Amino acid sequence: MSGDQVAVVLDATALAAYVNGQVAVGELIAEVADEGRQVAVPAACLAAAHAATTGDVGAALLTLLATTPAVTLVPLGADPGVDDARQTGVLARAAGGDIALGHAARTALAHQAHLATADPTTAAVVLPTGWSILDLSQT
Repeated sequence: MSGDQVAVVLDATALAAYVNGQVAVGELIAEVADEGRQVAVPAACLAAAHAATTGDVGAALLTLLATTPAVTLVPLGADPGVDDARQTGVLARAAGGDIALGHAARTALAHQAHLATADPTTAAVVLPTGWSILDLSQT
């Protein structure tokens, strides 16, 4: 991976796994923080996770994760000079219209970062062959 500060991108399925108590997500964030690097959470993924979460506890967990010092929230269209929304949409098209996954893939590509997901099969369709996908479905 590059010298960029972002080491890992969490997609919406990773955020859902976190809300559902999967400790691997928290462990991954801690490992990245120990390296002095960041975990990126694309805004579209955070919005999708909030939409899928019922109850105050899930919403509070997502807020806690998003405000953790080792986590950086990535807004859509934040990369100056790049048509981020268009590129996100093209990637989302490959994922059957999943804007959140398109934004996660776009973020991973932009930062040369690993993508952490509970749906590695779908992520593999969107990302280039051989891209580093951290499979959270087996933990």
